[in-house]
Amino acid sequence: PDAFVDALFRTHLYTGNATNRSITNNIDLSTKEGLLWIKKRSDGDQHTLQDTIRGATKHLRSSGDSSEGTEGTTITAFNSDGFSIGTDALVNTNNATYVSWAFRSQPKFFDVVTYEGTGSARTVAHSLNTTVGMMLIKNRDASDNWAVYHRGNTGAPQTDYLILNTSAATADDSAWWNDTAPTSSVFTVGTDHSVNASGEKYVAYLFAHNNDDGGFGEPGDQDIIKCGSYSGDGNNPGPVINLGFEPQFLMIKRAVGGTGGWFIFDAMRGIITGRNDNTLQAEATSAEGTGD
Repeated sequence: PDAFVDALFRTHLYTGNATNRSITNNIDLSTKEGLLWIKKRSDGDQHTLQDTIRGATKHLRSSGDSSEGTEGTTITAFNSDGFSIGTDALVNTNNATYVSWAFRSQPKFFDVVTYEGTGSARTVAHSLNTTVGMMLIKNRDASDNWAVYHRGNTGAPQTDYLILNTSAATADDSAWWNDTAPTSSVFTVGTDHSVNASGEKYVAYLFAHNNDDGGFGEPGDQDIIKCGSYSGDGNNPGPVINLGFEPQFLMIKRAVGGTGGWFIFDAMRGIITGRNDNTLQAEATSAEGTGD
């Protein structure tokens, strides 16, 4: 089953009831590693990102630069078929609607890595065993921006960075990745406080890029995740981007030519279903918006 995306990723929608409860999404985050990302849809509120490495009660916010917090009433446990939540408004206000995205760690798909900064350029090992498509890094101990490496950045991606918690365009600074591209087994961080302050703790979420070598599906030669770029043309409809598969989750960010939010779409909230595409933004606390 690990060869199929259904065991590795799931978008799950639910309605809050303000009581402790378990959510079944059929993703094993109890015996496997991974990330759970939850956002309230019906009202403005923070995103919460919690993973199995840091522990269920340790949260981060993509919609801000705050350090890691501990909260016992958001995600209370990772289960073999989903997760349990408490009564915190971020995850379980009565009658509020929510979306959760679960990413389970698996080579050639996704990985969660924690490390301690040294203050000097260094490499950090990971287990993707393939091309790194996108990487999100957060300083757990300080109010630093979320650092984003993306292979689709124009020019040489290893020289540029984006910031998940802002709408800023891409920028060039060697202090983030030490101008060194990640490999299939390690990534490099420079000296910027957001990625490598001495003695401070970090978490990195790594998303793979399959390029006709995904190793998934049957007979094991299919891709399930891609990270890339395209040029807008201002038209409606706009450019057609061929992934080679039907996406369940899509994140789009304007990288050059101006600022732009981190728009998140998924199959359960509208994309590819013939309905309006309901949008959320990773850097914003606002409720779900509706596009067309």
